[in-house]
Amino acid sequence: MSISLQHPGTGRVKTLPEGWSWSCFFGATVLGLPLFKRGLLVWGSAMLVFDIVTLIVGWIDTDAAADLYLWLSLVGLAASVFFGAKANDMTAEHAVAKGWEFADRHRHWFD
Repeated sequence: MSISLQHPGTGRVKTLPEGWSWSCFFGATVLGLPLFKRGLLVWGSAMLVFDIVTLIVGWIDTDAAADLYLWLSLVGLAASVFFGAKANDMTAEHAVAKGWEFADRHRHWFD
C-alpha cells in the first residue's frame, strides 16, 4: 500500500509507501543514511552519533567495553526494528508538517 501526497504550491505529487520499511530496518544502523534520505534529520543525526559511539566502543579492548558493545548492539537492533516499523509513518508525518497534503483528501496514513 502507499499514499500520495501533493505539494499545494508546485502541484508535485509523490507516493510514499506504508507499513514496514526494509531499507530503514537494514540501513538505520549504517550511519542513519535512509533516515537522512527521508528528511528525518534529527533521527538520522541520532543514529549517526549512536553508530559512531558503537564503533568506537567496539575498538576498545576491555571487558567493560565488550559488555557495553553488547548492550549497544542490542539497542541498535531495537532501533532497527523501530525504524523498520515506523519510518514510513514518520516520513509521511514529516511531509505533511512541511506543507504537503494528501492527494486524496479523505485518506490519511493512519486509516
